[in-house]
Amino acid sequence: MEHKQNRRNFLRNAVVATGLSQLPMIGWAEGFSTLLSQGINPAGEFSLLKLEKLLPGYTIPPSGNFSTGTFESSYNLFNLYGNNAVNAGDFTLISTGKGESRYFEFTSTRVANAGTKEKGKSFQYVVSGNVICKNNATLSPEKWKVDSRISADGSAFHGTGLVNQGTVKQGEIILDFGARKIRKSIDSQILSWKWGLISVAQKMAEESVAELQFSMLDEFDLLYRNQKLKFKKRVMLDCGTGQPIEFKVFELTGDGVIPTVYWVDNRNRTLFVITGMEAYVLDNHSASTKTVPTERMQQVYEEVKTPFKYGIVIRGEEGQVVDCASIFKKQNTNA
Repeated sequence: MEHKQNRRNFLRNAVVATGLSQLPMIGWAEGFSTLLSQGINPAGEFSLLKLEKLLPGYTIPPSGNFSTGTFESSYNLFNLYGNNAVNAGDFTLISTGKGESRYFEFTSTRVANAGTKEKGKSFQYVVSGNVICKNNATLSPEKWKVDSRISADGSAFHGTGLVNQGTVKQGEIILDFGARKIRKSIDSQILSWKWGLISVAQKMAEESVAELQFSMLDEFDLLYRNQKLKFKKRVMLDCGTGQPIEFKVFELTGDGVIPTVYWVDNRNRTLFVITGMEAYVLDNHSASTKTVPTERMQQVYEEVKTPFKYGIVIRGEEGQVVDCASIFKKQNTNA
């Protein structure tokens, strides 16, 4: 009996998590058809449903606009269980740079057993790193270093620490885990990354971009192809101030991912990110004139740069042009 009740609870939560609770009780197929015929996307309605749990008591950060210069965004991470929103960690994204490149630092800290009845220590899953990106529409990553670990006191449990250094070159992603290397081909030259989409959505809102298509790196080790980030609608929403503000809503869909909805406010800040049974809620966003020191940028470059040397392989005599680098030795002569 208890097993059946647990299963019913699981199914009920799954229905809420996928947005299907918005369907009229007239059958699954007919319900979907009804919503779609009205131009309603179940994923978008699911996002609104989740926001109802997050808005009570929420205060919008009073200052800060999206900036193409340096900015820092801090988010609270929530697990969404049934009618509850349980604080499960935090996420920080720092960006700087101008011209052709942008530099990001990020830290994601999740409490592994948040919202459960498990007693004892709360184990944390921590992912931190830095990434150098092209300053294009999708913030395509070029080089990165990511440190992942599970801990209860800041230090990694034995066997859980993992360092991933990666580069993108000539249509290929090279992941270096120290003991092994993994190569992944990229069908599309347009690439983005999971946490970078927070900033990508802000740029789309500011520049009125309707849609982007790309391949996406999830935590810099999994590659998801055929992704689409698309503007869905404008929504007037009261976030507790008594004065509704306009949001631009963007939705990520694609192969192998749960639909993710980005809510960008009238200052072009991504206030909410809703996906599956978790949500990111902006706690603070600040733009400043501070920059990452040149020494730090050089340090990151040295850590993640490709180990290969490029340059002239054969050099001819002065004034002589060497056209081909194909060399072989035939008997005792060079040819």
